[in-house]
Amino acid sequence: GIASARRAAAHGAKAAVIERERLGGTCVNVGCVPKKVMFNAATILEMIHQAAGYGFTVQGESFSLPALKERRDAYVARLNGIYQSNLKNSGVELIRGDAKFVGEKTVQVGDKTYTGKNILIAVGGTPTMPDVPGIELGVNSDGFFDLTEVPKKVAVVGSGYIAVELAGILNVLGSEVELMIRGDSPLRYMDPAVVSLLVDEMEAAGISIVQGEIAALSAAEGGSKTVTFKSGEERPGYDEVLFAIGRKPVTAS
Repeated sequence: GIASARRAAAHGAKAAVIERERLGGTCVNVGCVPKKVMFNAATILEMIHQAAGYGFTVQGESFSLPALKERRDAYVARLNGIYQSNLKNSGVELIRGDAKFVGEKTVQVGDKTYTGKNILIAVGGTPTMPDVPGIELGVNSDGFFDLTEVPKKVAVVGSGYIAVELAGILNVLGSEVELMIRGDSPLRYMDPAVVSLLVDEMEAAGISIVQGEIAALSAAEGGSKTVTFKSGEERPGYDEVLFAIGRKPVTAS
């Protein structure tokens, strides 16, 4: 949306961007940018673990997720500001709020209406969550970036690349991770030879791959969560149940 508006303005069009949340969309705020920060943190920890083999002595190893989160969130906020400055510098108006169509070429935001010859819908996506009892006990992949401590035991639900990435990051940072999938393997639409090697590496790293489709979540004493599969199997003791099962457009009827 931002790129299109700036390009239109560069060609002389009067352009506006309507946004209800942080500028930059999924990638900047809850996608590739903060994910790469977490990935890099996990990579650094792996290097620390391997340092002795290269003759280095690393003393006092510790990791603070709150400290990393503070710096990561500040970095993302700086990017939000850069996007806003870029809009202003390009002569694009920023309108805050939700837009809804009230005519063929007219949208309403709050109590104001705006018309345009061309209206581009570039709303991005939001995580999908299953409609099962107790789903409020789980978190989605966006919620991963709200975590303030590394969970001791976590179930990551999903077989796509987002689930696999988050499972790997949490595993390196110290979580006991179970990757819950419905099919025979994660990333089932990718090259089978690559997937087979990936599964071997994940299992060697300590990630358990569990097959089953979730029917419900429930809370236990002490705040832990129990996962119940459609088969009737119950798996207790999770600090977090994180769903990364896909995304859908940010739209409403």
